[in-house]
Amino acid sequence: MIDSGFQDIVSQARKLLTESPFIELHKIDVLQSGERVTLRGEVASFFMKQLAQETVRSATRGLEVSNEVDVDFSRRLH
Repeated sequence: MIDSGFQDIVSQARKLLTESPFIELHKIDVLQSGERVTLRGEVASFFMKQLAQETVRSATRGLEVSNEVDVDFSRRLH
């Protein structure tokens, strides 16, 4: 059974990412297992990877955040 408190954390984190003005963050997936929240997806820069982590920090309420977002430099805009 999923703890409703954790479900709220995941929902809030997803909401923060999808409401971000940075469209790349809209496709980041948020998963939760125990005391860990994991971010997965793909972005074009390390800045966006870090921004995804900082965006969800307020929703994670002190849980460990594992940032597994991949950086694909070929996606960068020229």
